[in-house]
Amino acid sequence: MIPVLEKLYREKWSPEAGVGSIIISPTRELAAQLFDVLKVVGKYHCFSPGLLIGGRKEIELEKEKVNNLNILVCTPGRLLQHMDETPNFDCSQLQVEDDFPLLR
Repeated sequence: MIPVLEKLYREKWSPEAGVGSIIISPTRELAAQLFDVLKVVGKYHCFSPGLLIGGRKEIELEKEKVNNLNILVCTPGRLLQHMDETPNFDCSQLQVEDDFPLLR
């Protein structure tokens, strides 16, 4: 989480700038844990995080708000669903790159 927040902070990313980072988790439970950590670690920043996981019935609300979120924590299935079904879903401005050579 810290590298994501640091990168967006250095880029002066604002809530209106759109999706700057997508964090993909293999399970809903892990995604929820990551989202909770993101809220705690990033509480002094003005980023707008979002949790996109399957098994929830709020898909229409998510579709309305997804382009106004800066950091998405999601499961692969829900991300693909938004890529397929959400009009104007835009993740072309992603800022976080593979800066972690030790994880390869």
